[in-house]
Amino acid sequence: MLVIKSQRQEFENWMNNASIKESERKKFQNWVINSPIDIYIPRIPPVGCLISAGWCQGDYNGYVFDILANIDQFDWMSYINKEYSYIPIDSEVINYLNWIGDIPTGRFSIDKRTGYFEKKASKKISVSLIKVDDQFYEIEAEKKFNEIAS
Repeated sequence: MLVIKSQRQEFENWMNNASIKESERKKFQNWVINSPIDIYIPRIPPVGCLISAGWCQGDYNGYVFDILANIDQFDWMSYINKEYSYIPIDSEVINYLNWIGDIPTGRFSIDKRTGYFEKKASKKISVSLIKVDDQFYEIEAEKKFNEIAS
């Protein structure tokens, strides 16, 4: 769940107006809102970026959400030291790992560094979402044309 309650309305307003495919937008919004751990989004609206489009030349325009996830520091230290035996199934570490496993896009990265503050471990997750704009439709049309031509 979002740590700062007022941020939820700002996030939902941005998501409702964002140029993102409807299906992807709903999945991402639900993933954020239903987070089982405390999270924080440092900046809404997110920064723009170029997202690699794979084999097709050119890049999609997109947005990046930087999300800070907060996990119990004692559990996290035990997890990274491979001391799993005492960690309960409903621990914040398990919830975090399950939540990351459910991320609704393949375009994301997790910062390898971990910050520690007030008995919490902080992990940064950067999630890229493709912007549906003129360039998006041009790249999609070029992909279809290349499929037909080959």
